Amino acid sequence: MAASVRARRLFAPGDHLLVAVSGGPDSVSLLAVLASLAPSWRLRLSALHVNYGLRGEESEEDERFVSRLCADLGVPLVCERVDLRHADGLPKGLSLQARAREARYAALRRAAVALGAGKIALGHTADDQAETLLMWMLRGSGAAGLAGIRPLREGLYVRPLLGVSRAGVLAYLKAKGLAFRTDSSNAKPLYLRNRVRHELLPLLKQFNPALVDALTRQAAILRDEDLCLEQWALEWINRHVQRGGGRTMTVPRTELLGLPIALQRRVVREVARQVTGSDHGPTFGAAEAVLEKVVQGRSGSSLALRGAKVSREYDAIIYSSRGVQAPAGRAVESDQDCTIEISHIPSTAVWPVTGQRIRLRVMAAGTAGVPHGRHTAQFDAERFTHRLVLRSWKPGDVFHPEGMGGRRKKVQDYFCNIKLPRSRRTAVPLLVAPEGILWIAGYRTDHRFRVTPSTRHIVVAEVVPADMMTGGEG
Repeated sequence: MAASVRARRLFAPGDHLLVAVSGGPDSVSLLAVLASLAPSWRLRLSALHVNYGLRGEESEEDERFVSRLCADLGVPLVCERVDLRHADGLPKGLSLQARAREARYAALRRAAVALGAGKIALGHTADDQAETLLMWMLRGSGAAGLAGIRPLREGLYVRPLLGVSRAGVLAYLKAKGLAFRTDSSNAKPLYLRNRVRHELLPLLKQFNPALVDALTRQAAILRDEDLCLEQWALEWINRHVQRGGGRTMTVPRTELLGLPIALQRRVVREVARQVTGSDHGPTFGAAEAVLEKVVQGRSGSSLALRGAKVSREYDAIIYSSRGVQAPAGRAVESDQDCTIEISHIPSTAVWPVTGQRIRLRVMAAGTAGVPHGRHTAQFDAERFTHRLVLRSWKPGDVFHPEGMGGRRKKVQDYFCNIKLPRSRRTAVPLLVAPEGILWIAGYRTDHRFRVTPSTRHIVVAEVVPADMMTGGEG
């Protein structure tokens, strides 16, 4: 085992390990081996036993047995009792076995923090690995599931016996004269793992007596390939995906479709996992639905995942955490109108949807230093009434875009032409006079109010980003 620990870097000399001990053969052998290594490796060991009380006196005898074992080996023991029927903080809808597992891992994490242990050692063996792979195969899992149990997970959980068969464990216990407990529930065919262990594995061993070794080798191969795909997906996400406010992420559709389908699925699942903050991404079926209905669907299509919404807006695939609002100063999706009256010029108005300021002033035509650029517009001051409003776009709005020879166009069609996503349209302020729309701020001015050689005075409108606000005219 020591060679495997070194090769996989599961723990190092001087580490403090918390060992999960149920009293079964696997955990007893793990504790005994670690206790024998402790002097030469300068290991500090602690043990935790969880008593669920589900088997009455049998559960109580398990606890007493573990207490005696730890006392004989000189390992400090913490015993924790958990009532699964009334335990707080466990996910709803779990089976009794799943609830026990969640409670056990929660107890291990608490004990590790309280004791100052840097690693938690678990007694899973090669047979556990084989059973796990068969269970995932029955469910139709991909490479992540078929990678099986990892020797090292989250840098915290270590499984030093994962390369040792259950037969090897029993032989070690017999040679050392160590007793162990047998959990009567492990023989009940009620649980899938028990049926795989007692029915399926023996049947398959008739075709390959070395099946456990074969499945363990397969898990190692798939684990390496899974890690490779995961790394490629993360690197692609870091290069191509934009992170926005309010836990949103935008994936470029064309670049995503250029990936092999295996990496497309990885990206779809990993982005959803990051947006929701979940430990697990969506299922294979959910990822396929995103690819089929959103990525390859029409612009405007969307799909709800658990904790996230995925939508396509032209060539952007937008993930947003459901129920999380964008922070101040960022555009937000809204169906509500926003209107701000501007009664005089010079003036500065704050556009509350994005936090931007629209600054207006009058200047003589030909004045030096008149600002230019996308965020600035100029109008002939005598072509419109100076009772202006800033407002959101409304269905039916029309204007005469500069550069189109005075032809009229619906604002909605203009937004479609420039491929402005629907979710951002109500965030764009329109500067409007009684005579018509002067400016789709930051985008296009109206031909009717353009500056000409005969213009004597101009109105200059300027968009000031939220992070550059320094006050202005009142």
